[in-house]
Amino acid sequence: ALPICLRRHLAQQQTSYQQLLDELRFERAKLLLNDTDWPIYRIAETLGFSETASFRHAFVRWSGVAPSQFRV
Repeated sequence: ALPICLRRHLAQQQTSYQQLLDELRFERAKLLLNDTDWPIYRIAETLGFSETASFRHAFVRWSGVAPSQFRV
């Protein structure tokens, strides 16, 4: 759990821990998809996703396309 002072500060900035984490994961995912030939499961693991499907769903939510489509 986040300390209350951090939660309050993030709320003042109109963001949350999850939003910041998602932004960082999305940026890193785009880099890994563009700059490596790693399989999707390895990128998912590197970003801290326990399942590849969870990463795929998140990536579609962030970008509107599947990781494999983004990579092409």
